[in-house]
Amino acid sequence: MDNNIPTFIERDPEVIQAECKAKLEELLGREIQPAQVEQLILNFVVYRELLLLNRFNAGMRQMLYQFSTAPILDYIAALVAIERLPAARAGCTVRFTLVDGHGTVLIPEGTRVSSIDGAAIFRTIADIVVNPAIQTVDVAVLADIAGKGSNGYAPGTISKILDPLAFVSLVENIDTTGGGSDVETDEQLRGRIKLAPSQYSSAGSRASYLFYAKSANALITDVSVSSPIPGTVLIVPLTESEVTPAQVLDDIYNVCSAENVRPLTDTVIAAAPTRKDYEIKVDVVLYEGADATTERAAITGVLEEYAQEKRGKLGLDIIRSHIAQKCRLANVYDVTVISPAENLIITDEQFPNCTAINVTITGFNRG
Repeated sequence: MDNNIPTFIERDPEVIQAECKAKLEELLGREIQPAQVEQLILNFVVYRELLLLNRFNAGMRQMLYQFSTAPILDYIAALVAIERLPAARAGCTVRFTLVDGHGTVLIPEGTRVSSIDGAAIFRTIADIVVNPAIQTVDVAVLADIAGKGSNGYAPGTISKILDPLAFVSLVENIDTTGGGSDVETDEQLRGRIKLAPSQYSSAGSRASYLFYAKSANALITDVSVSSPIPGTVLIVPLTESEVTPAQVLDDIYNVCSAENVRPLTDTVIAAAPTRKDYEIKVDVVLYEGADATTERAAITGVLEEYAQEKRGKLGLDIIRSHIAQKCRLANVYDVTVISPAENLIITDEQFPNCTAINVTITGFNRG
C-alpha cells in the first residue's frame, strides 16, 4: 500500500477478520473451527465489509484534490474559482489565390477548407471582401473539431476547398496548424488548484476588500466598500452596537492596509456608518369580530422583525408600501402608514435604525 495515499478507516483484512471472529465466538460461546459453516459465513461477511471500506476510503479521497478525479475534482476546483479548461480548436492562416480579372469577391465566414488527407476541416472566422486589384488574401481559420488532432499540418497541406467560391482558384495554409488542445486533464487541473491561492495576493477588488474586512473582527455583520475618489478605499462596517467600536475600525484598518493585502496605490480608510433614525406609525382598521389587543400585538411583532431585518444590513431602504404589506394580516381590513412620511433612501454607508413602533387600531369594518 502506498504510504502517501490516506486511509480513513482501517481495512487490513486480518484485523477485521480477527475482530469479527472474536465477537462471533463471544456470542456463540464457543471457538469457531476453520471448516465450520460459521467460518465460511464469517469469511463472506469480512469480504463484503472490506469492499465497503475500500469504497468508503476511495470516496473520502475524492474530497482531497490530490487524489480526486472528475467530476468531483471539478467541484473542488469551483471552490477556488477555477473551471476545467475546455478543448481548444487548432488554427492557422490560409492563403486564397484568385484568378486574374476578378471583380469584388466575398469569402464568407464559415467557408470550409480541409487537409489533403481529409481528416481535418477548418473554417474561416470572418467575412473577407477581396477588391479587384488583389490576387491573394490571407485568412485565419479554425478547426471544426477541438482537440490536438488538428495540430501539426505543415504549410501547403491544407489545400482542399470544400465550399467552392467564384474566382478562387487555390488555397493553402502558409503556416503550421497549432493551438488545438484536448480537455484539461485531472493532473493539470490539480496543478492549477494548488496554485490558485496565489491569485489572491492582494485585495484590489471590492470582493477581496469585503473578505478581508469581514475577517478582521467577529462583531462585524456587514461591510460596505467604495472608492469616493481614485486611489482611496472607504470601508464602512456595521455591527450590532449602536456606535461602531473603535477597535473594530482599527482592526479593519490594520488588516486591509497590510502590505500583502492592499495594492500599493490604495489608501484605506475605515469609518463608522451613519445611523438614520426613523419611526414606524400605522393606523389599522380591522375586520369586525377581530380582537384589537391580539391583532395589535401580532402587527407590532411583524414590524419589529421588519425593522430588525433592515437594521442588519447597510444600504437597505425603508419603503412605505413594504411596511403596509407587512401589516396586512388575516384580520386586517386596511392600513395607513403615518410614519415615515416618505420612503427613506439609505446609502451604502448608512443603516436604518427604528426608534419606535406605534400601531393604532382606528376602527372595524365588515368588509
